[in-house]
Amino acid sequence: MFLYETLFLISVFLILFVILKKFNILRDNTDYSNHKIIGSENKSPVLIGGIFIFISILIFVKFDDNLITLFYLLILLLGVLSDIDYLPNPSLRLILQIIIITFFVITQNLSIDSLSLGFFDELLRYKELNIFFTVFCLTVLLNGSNFIDGLNGLLSGYLILICSSVTLVASSSNFINILYPDLFEIFTISIIIFFVFNLLGRVYLGDSGSYLSSFIIGTTLISINSENILISPYYVALLLWYPAFENLFSLMRRVLIKSNISIADKLHLHQLLYRYIRKKKKFNLKIVNSISGMIIIIFNLPSFIVGTYYFFHTKILIIILILNVILYCLSYFILLKNFKNYK
Repeated sequence: MFLYETLFLISVFLILFVILKKFNILRDNTDYSNHKIIGSENKSPVLIGGIFIFISILIFVKFDDNLITLFYLLILLLGVLSDIDYLPNPSLRLILQIIIITFFVITQNLSIDSLSLGFFDELLRYKELNIFFTVFCLTVLLNGSNFIDGLNGLLSGYLILICSSVTLVASSSNFINILYPDLFEIFTISIIIFFVFNLLGRVYLGDSGSYLSSFIIGTTLISINSENILISPYYVALLLWYPAFENLFSLMRRVLIKSNISIADKLHLHQLLYRYIRKKKKFNLKIVNSISGMIIIIFNLPSFIVGTYYFFHTKILIIILILNVILYCLSYFILLKNFKNYK
């Protein structure tokens, strides 16, 4: 069955890719994100990720509640409208994201029940505060994931790390249950297929794909944590820390330097790393792009390995999170020093 699903989804991916490329639909605009250039503008990547993942789920996954499919569709459409520049206002996109996520959290009774901190756990018992916090976390994740969809294989590779960790944890314990195992399996297969082409710079998730994939993985992990008391909430935090921290760090940085947060800049960690490698090595853009993405994946790999083994151990997971944040900040400011005349 697994082989059949994989072969079928590869066929779906290739058909979608050919159609979108032939009719010049959902092609990436490289005017701003020049680190996505893979040779020339007529070879601009296809933003196929969201549509491919949604169609894959539509074909193979049956939900108990049809509202889930509707919410996935709304998230997808929001991203597609952004990808085709029909919704260029980031503030409006953020508002629409919050509305969709809020309704999902309420209708699906999704909640973050514990942070293993007495005072905050007491606050989370208040339904309104819990809804606010859950919506906040998912919104941060969606936009942070969108930030890192700029390097070949970065976001898709990071999602594979998450799926691999959850699969290992679930298989190592009979007590760990995934609410919709079919969804998780199809999503994992889809993102692995996508990763191969993404690493070559031919496709990107785009806003539609980054929104949808992070929404699926974020809500799945929150559900897993709520249904399995053995899993520490900091295991989930560790799996999602990089895109979430990328977003929060960027926001704090731009507030401190009084930069307009509604206008994109080129000072995210992965962009600085790309520019540094491009400056030091005489590779073509595609190779530099892929190398930069894989360096960040490798950077996250050790903490994922330890976190997967100690998914129940809150203190160890918190230590790893703190170390990751420290290493991120050190790396960021070291790279920033190489670009004194940045904008």
